[in-house]
Amino acid sequence: MLFRTKVRVRRRRRRGLIILIFLLAVLAFFFYDSSTRLVTEEFTVGASLIPGSFDGFRIVQLSDLHGRSFGPNNEKLIEAIMDASPDIITITGDFIDNSKSGEWAKSLLEKLVEIAPVYFVTGNHEWASGGLVELFAIMESCGVKALRNDYVVLEREGESIILAGIDDPNGYAGQKTPQELFSEIREEQGENYTVLLAHRHNMLETYASAGANLVLAGHCHGGIIRLPLIGGLLDTDRTFFPEYDSGFYIQGSTTMFVSRGLGLIFNIPRFLNNPQIAVLILKK
Repeated sequence: MLFRTKVRVRRRRRRGLIILIFLLAVLAFFFYDSSTRLVTEEFTVGASLIPGSFDGFRIVQLSDLHGRSFGPNNEKLIEAIMDASPDIITITGDFIDNSKSGEWAKSLLEKLVEIAPVYFVTGNHEWASGGLVELFAIMESCGVKALRNDYVVLEREGESIILAGIDDPNGYAGQKTPQELFSEIREEQGENYTVLLAHRHNMLETYASAGANLVLAGHCHGGIIRLPLIGGLLDTDRTFFPEYDSGFYIQGSTTMFVSRGLGLIFNIPRFLNNPQIAVLILKK
């Protein structure tokens, strides 16, 4: 009897160990998949100010890449962007960090500009990297337009929208404020529909007071670890449960979209938070 009891105990322990190993394997798979598998997601943005000729205009947003590569020479990233058929490609900061710039950036940017016009704004990691001057030179040589508290007019069939961009607050002191930039835009271009590229996700009130119609932001990495029914767990300032972690937020006439980004931060693997290529589709 005692022998049979010991056998049953060993069998239960063995089953428990198998179940534990299985659960750990499933958890490891989700961490790996969430950190490496690219997802492309489309979002529609409608507004009466959008000109009819821009109905269906496709904006690809890349954010917080942090020097990562998806496949050899970023082949998976390039292929996914090509499949998204963008009219323009926007990079909303933290394209590089301390570990990558130079030839890595040049190789990727040369491929991006072959797909569509590329526009860039700085993030905090560009300013902290010490490689910003080199990066700007590479972008200029590749034909990438860096929007530094500035704007461009995008035209289609005689109609136009404004694409503006601001430097990250980590930039130089005394830079032009979003309010000053938008005052210039209204004075020079009137009330055209304006898309603002900005790195920071936690400045919606500032963007709204300036008068942006659509803001594309990043920085939060989707909360790094996403919890079902709750959302992002950790902000990049190390606070828990960020208010603006992913998706759309509205204040007044301003809509802000926060990308979950592409890269890693704090050496924490992403969880239920795959690297995201966002496609914003304008609708009249």
